[in-house]
Amino acid sequence: MKSTYYLASSLDGFIADSSGGVDWLDEVDIDSADSSYNEFYSNVDALMMGRATYDFIHEYGSWPYGDKPCWVVSSHPIEALEGCNLQSSMDINGAWSDAIAKQTKHVWIVGGGKLVSSLIQKDLLTHIQVTIVPVLLSEGIRLVDLLPSPRFLSQERTNPGSGSCEILYRVGA
Repeated sequence: MKSTYYLASSLDGFIADSSGGVDWLDEVDIDSADSSYNEFYSNVDALMMGRATYDFIHEYGSWPYGDKPCWVVSSHPIEALEGCNLQSSMDINGAWSDAIAKQTKHVWIVGGGKLVSSLIQKDLLTHIQVTIVPVLLSEGIRLVDLLPSPRFLSQERTNPGSGSCEILYRVGA
């Protein structure tokens, strides 16, 4: 199963500011025509995210991802958002096995540096597609939590935009 961590990051490697917010993305003038989001989204058939990302979306107010199945990795019960095709909440191994059993071909890892770090350590993450945004946040939520050892990536594609740069990497070249 293909798994892609698709996200935006500050140049210094943060996906959210120190309060967990992403308002800084609204302040950057990036042409949405430069983004491959629509193409990417049409090629994923499920989502997986960490609990903090799900809670952020819950606080945001409405589910933005349609009816694609979504696994939220959490050890605590989760209240389903209206419109969310929430699958059983469980640990990474259980969620991954369930996604495979449901014949998922491509899962989007929506967010969570901790979740991504765990997936990398278990050799489950196949791709990282990151849009580097021209801002330095200096602190916040890291793109990837700390790993016990370096992991090397191979670049598959680069799409320079107007002020940003989108890069697709394969994990574990």
